[in-house]
Amino acid sequence: MSKPEQQQTTRLGIGALLRRLQPRFPDLSASKVRFLEDQGLVHPQRTASGYRKYSEEDVERLETVLSLQQERYLPLRVIRDRLDRGLDPAAGSERQVPDATSSPSVGMQPSDDVAAPVAGPPSGRRYTLRELAARSSSEVPLVRELLNHGLIVERSGEFDDRALAIAEAAGRLSGYGIEPRHLRVLRGASERIVALVDGSVSPLRNRRDPETRQIAVHRAREISSLCLSMMSAMVNAQVDDTVRGLEAQERSGSTR
Repeated sequence: MSKPEQQQTTRLGIGALLRRLQPRFPDLSASKVRFLEDQGLVHPQRTASGYRKYSEEDVERLETVLSLQQERYLPLRVIRDRLDRGLDPAAGSERQVPDATSSPSVGMQPSDDVAAPVAGPPSGRRYTLRELAARSSSEVPLVRELLNHGLIVERSGEFDDRALAIAEAAGRLSGYGIEPRHLRVLRGASERIVALVDGSVSPLRNRRDPETRQIAVHRAREISSLCLSMMSAMVNAQVDDTVRGLEAQERSGSTR
């Protein structure tokens, strides 16, 4: 068999695939590759025993997908559609380069294609599950996972703007290999904050006059907002420590 023919028939198992791609994409994991397969972005062959085998075309396609996610933040749906249609998936999008002089928190701001958190009462807009997936650029299975893990709430078969913001963020996080099951810790944190809010407004619950009810509503919003501000500041402070450690490692490596 000639060398070109051998290259065409050689296929990699998941371990060999990760060893090849992880130097460029350190966060890549087997679960992330399987997730991309579930999204229709890669189509490995299966052996008789069910093992996945990846061709050179699969490897190149994965490199393209991961690069576009990492550098241009394109939604998976857009990448898949462009690749399947034989189009340049990077056409019409600009490379996103972090500003090294900006503060650490700037890099953590959501991009324009992710809805900002809904601060006040949600609007009256309602979405079916499929509409929610389409509006958030997420896949239906991901939205179902969010629902199954209690991260979004369905009321009378519909979802509101809160669910939309959660689905959009979860879709972006899935690009980093963070799945809905990993996000249950956020639900636990939110429930503890809600317990603080409930404890504060509970003395006002049984008061029937409208003025007291308005005070309770204002207090609930104010306390939740202050708790979220504290939580954001605490997370950013700890991420700052992580970033400083990474920068120190980089400086140490460059001086060797």
